[in-house]
Amino acid sequence: KGLYTPVVAVQTGGHVHIYGSGRTSRLPDGSLAGHGDMRAQLRLTCENVGKALEAVGATFAEVVRTNTYATDLDEYFRCSDERADFFKEPLPTSTAVQVSRLAMPGMLIEIEVEAIIEPGRLRVQG
Repeated sequence: KGLYTPVVAVQTGGHVHIYGSGRTSRLPDGSLAGHGDMRAQLRLTCENVGKALEAVGATFAEVVRTNTYATDLDEYFRCSDERADFFKEPLPTSTAVQVSRLAMPGMLIEIEVEAIIEPGRLRVQG
């Protein structure tokens, strides 16, 4: 049993707010990919964000906010061009914070997202 819900969708009025918990470069079997490689971890993290969004019917185009946690902000900014393959104009608001460590040894980056979609787009998992 997990310790959190990966994606939560909340309908308010004419919109659905999507809250995506922090995604990392973990593979489906739970192992970590890209040990020591910020660029590789950033790419896989963004791919995992995309999968979480897709699961509820959203895309990167609907992301309005990101929170990025990195163990080395200088290295993150050197590799941040990887995000451009995923987050397009209009870019979401964004916060980047350097942390001393993340949930698993070897994790270098974690990204949370918030998105807003129309109710008809919501995919309900059951």
